[in-house]
Amino acid sequence: MATPHDALFHFTFRHSRHAAGWLRTVMPAALVAAIDWATLREAPDKVHGQTLRLLITDNLFEVALLRAGHRLFVLTEHKSYVDREAPGQILRYSVHIGHSTRADGEPPALVVPILLCHGETPWPESEPPHPHLQGLDPEAAVLATLQPGMRMLIDDLKRCTEPELRRAGLTPLAQLTFLCLRFLREWTAVEALAGLDRWSDLLSAVDRDEGPPLGREAVATIGWYCLHVTKIPAEDLHVTFERILKRPEETIMSTAEKLRREGSARLLVRLLTKRFGPLPTETAARIHSATIAELDRWGERLLDARTLAEVFAAD
Repeated sequence: MATPHDALFHFTFRHSRHAAGWLRTVMPAALVAAIDWATLREAPDKVHGQTLRLLITDNLFEVALLRAGHRLFVLTEHKSYVDREAPGQILRYSVHIGHSTRADGEPPALVVPILLCHGETPWPESEPPHPHLQGLDPEAAVLATLQPGMRMLIDDLKRCTEPELRRAGLTPLAQLTFLCLRFLREWTAVEALAGLDRWSDLLSAVDRDEGPPLGREAVATIGWYCLHVTKIPAEDLHVTFERILKRPEETIMSTAEKLRREGSARLLVRLLTKRFGPLPTETAARIHSATIAELDRWGERLLDARTLAEVFAAD
């Protein structure tokens, strides 16, 4: 299931203009010099009639090498936690990409896998133990060396300070995205508001950006992320954004209202299900499309209702 972290990562780095600067900071210098960066683009869904994005949920780019003869795909995977399954997952993706993109007589495409991570703990510096060999000592060590594996480039935001995430060559939106992913979910509301003030130059630059994505859309997404992962009161976030941007900010309060409505709907569904059993599809749909006032009214009726019908009877 997608998380707010996934959503923010995809929002920014599905665009090659924001991805290019980041990829340059992760790849070895020799590889950076060998790539024709002007050709970087999001990979198509299909190549030679083959589905390229089989099970691939993160961003995939295609780029030309300055020396002709090979196609190069850059697979970026995002993890907001330390996932021991990630190496195997990226291996499957890479093999699929390499072989499904070649026409008859062509060599397999080359793949550069890059993992962006920002878990509560740093990504292990050594290869993590194989996830499916627990409890098999002493044979586990031998079996582990015989399992398919691959190396990948790892960009661990957890190991970076604020100044280090303001990397040269990154767009303001890319820098702001990294800072938000790295810090916001572990900060208090006071710390988060102070952080946004420190990042005001980036937020203002993002707001002025003509895109893609359009600046105001990016600001709205950053605000949406703040509301999801911090405990900043919506009113305080609204005032902070207006002060930094020096313009009316119309999306934060509406986003907060939407989040409140979605949370109330999920809670009501859980309570009704616990009280009366699985809900009819049409009832669940009605709840998820309801207003805050309707959700509050149904929640109050739930206290005394003897049947599911009594909760909605008067409407």
